[in-house]
Amino acid sequence: MGTDNHRRKWRRVAVIAGVAGTLVTGGAGWAQESPPAEPVSSGGEMVLETRDVEIKGQKIENIETIRRELETRPGSNILIEEQQIKESRMVNLQDVLQFAPGVRFQSRFGADEGQFQIRGTSLRNNFHHRGINILINGIFFGDADGFSDFESIDLMAYERIEVYKGANALRYGANSIGGAINFVPRTGYNASALQMQSFGGSFGMYMGQVSSGKVLQPFKVGNMNATSDYYISTSGTHMDGYQTNGQQSRQRLNANFGLQLGEHQELRLYILQSNVSERLPGSLTTGQLFADPTQAGGRTPGANPAGGTFFSCNLSNEACKYGRYQNYQRIGVAYRYEFTPTQFIEVVPYFSNQYIDHPIFQTIRQDNMNVGGEIRYSNNDRLLGMDSRFVVGHQPRYTNQHQQRFVNINGSIGALAQNAFLRTTYFGTYAEDQLDVNEKLTLVAGIRWDYSGRQGVLQSYSPVGAPTQNAASALSSTQNPLRHYNAINPKFGFVYRTTETSQLYFNASRGYEAPINAELTSAFNFNGTANTGFLNLDAQRAWQFELGHRGKTKDGRYQWDFTVYNLEMQKEILTNVINNQNTFMNANGTRHTGLELGGGMVATRGLFVKGASEEADQISLRAMYTWSHFVFTEDVYGATTQGGPANQVIAKKGNFVAGAPQHSIAYEMRYDHPKSWWIAPNIEYVPTGIDVNYLNTAKAPAYFVVNMKAGWEIGNGLRFFAEGRNLTDKTYAGAVVVNDPFLRYANVAWGRNAFAGLEWKF
Repeated sequence: MGTDNHRRKWRRVAVIAGVAGTLVTGGAGWAQESPPAEPVSSGGEMVLETRDVEIKGQKIENIETIRRELETRPGSNILIEEQQIKESRMVNLQDVLQFAPGVRFQSRFGADEGQFQIRGTSLRNNFHHRGINILINGIFFGDADGFSDFESIDLMAYERIEVYKGANALRYGANSIGGAINFVPRTGYNASALQMQSFGGSFGMYMGQVSSGKVLQPFKVGNMNATSDYYISTSGTHMDGYQTNGQQSRQRLNANFGLQLGEHQELRLYILQSNVSERLPGSLTTGQLFADPTQAGGRTPGANPAGGTFFSCNLSNEACKYGRYQNYQRIGVAYRYEFTPTQFIEVVPYFSNQYIDHPIFQTIRQDNMNVGGEIRYSNNDRLLGMDSRFVVGHQPRYTNQHQQRFVNINGSIGALAQNAFLRTTYFGTYAEDQLDVNEKLTLVAGIRWDYSGRQGVLQSYSPVGAPTQNAASALSSTQNPLRHYNAINPKFGFVYRTTETSQLYFNASRGYEAPINAELTSAFNFNGTANTGFLNLDAQRAWQFELGHRGKTKDGRYQWDFTVYNLEMQKEILTNVINNQNTFMNANGTRHTGLELGGGMVATRGLFVKGASEEADQISLRAMYTWSHFVFTEDVYGATTQGGPANQVIAKKGNFVAGAPQHSIAYEMRYDHPKSWWIAPNIEYVPTGIDVNYLNTAKAPAYFVVNMKAGWEIGNGLRFFAEGRNLTDKTYAGAVVVNDPFLRYANVAWGRNAFAGLEWKF
């Protein structure tokens, strides 16, 4: 045992030393030759090779505009470009966010649903997603209260991903402390006329895509010249899964159609359709994880722990046929009109409809209708003799949700347990100005107002007679709860250009996030009393302070983004368990402090194949290190049983907020051959494990995972890609469940697996 600990210690030292060598020194042995194609600094994500795509004429949210905008933002944000997306499995966000410092995505069951957090602001997410806004080309995705999921997101259809950390994502950061992630689909300007992809791999995984995009011939609309384009992508994914009861499948359609009218107007229509079918294998205890990580999750007691109750199916996930079946349609429109070369207005309405059939401890059936949009005005005229970029916008959203809960009789529905109508009204208004004081210094100031109103009609049902699974039910109570949340959130910061290619930045910003409806309608209040409407749950808020430096050397050899931050949070929303049911409560004070280091370099060129520029081979390195110190600054008290004392200790001052590793490391070495093939081994390392409860009495084990991927541009539009993950067959939990009373914290990561595919386009 002592020898194993000694080896682990030195392995940790070796890995950290290697990462530090990449982040700080960048390595030695640089040959004085012609520099390689300049890498692009991607706001924190180091992309060593990218291929710029001409987007002539495209105005709405084009990549050149985003690159310039990120350089003026006083915060660590991330731009992931198309080449990096293509050189991954494209199954879930972990594939593309592995080297994003401060950002953590871990798949729960191997597919795209997962635990997603930025700077620890979404650690209560034991299921689905909240706390980080999801957008598709700037158009809000999800419900107006902030609830959303990832199952409809198809990475094969997008040409870039933008990640905005924290409250400095002023435009996109509404109702969210974590920030926002924006998925931008291809258009006819940057897509192939025909593209086909097919991939397959371990545990019954296969996926395929067919897409087409094109700019059509110009034509006339009245006296105006007009140009139209289109992009359409259809895809399908299937996997049997690593665990029992883990089968999943997706069918997704992404399409957009653009129309440019003259030189000053553009209209674009976005369409998304998805069908999702997934079984939910469930989480495991430590003993179950190491005895058999492929088994389905264990029993799930409900309000009454005894077997065969009216209220819950409390057998295993497999016996109760836990799953989620979803049909989703979404349409959005973006219209842009340029008044002058320095002023424009955009109007962006959207509508979505979603039906969900969701058997868990009870079977949930939902109809969700969402409507909303944004109107924004931008003015880049000079102000007080200085260059200025001013933007103001308004974002209304509305959700109408009808939810019914039925007794789950081993996958079939029984008696009605709840009938609920939930309506959410949201408004967000923001304004920001970026002022170039001189060539080196840009000042940024902004303000945002967010309002959210929640209204419900909640009808509860009880069994008629003995409480058995197949008992009839009768209406027992009706509640009409109402809540209002609103806040004004300022932001200010600066960007100082230390060299032509590097910048120092600072921001101070306030974030605000109201609880979602699924939290407000939990069964119990924090003091153990039954919830008779909405929980007495406050919004969480935080002041964020961030200081960092980013850039690249003039020759393009090194690039980096180093950031330190501190979030002083009030009323952070925690997940608690009363009578074996998840509920939610507020902490008085927590502090999220962190260090984020991201970097990359070209270590050497001409190692085996000599030559200048692209005629030589190349070895490049990239690394990520995140230190996350999330602690309670005050004791937290609440009940642990219904009717029990409300002064039980939930968390002590100084304890870690559970759900995130304190240290996270990723490191990659990549070899590129001039014959257009490459190979890149990489590692993921969590050296100290993950706390899984607020008392810090249980941890998910540390893990060290070895992966390798490779690709080959064969020619004539044909590309090959392969990846092997968890090559040492490590048993571990990447995503975790926080505060489970039976310590079923482990969402099992897949064992050793491999994946390969082909892409053809012309």
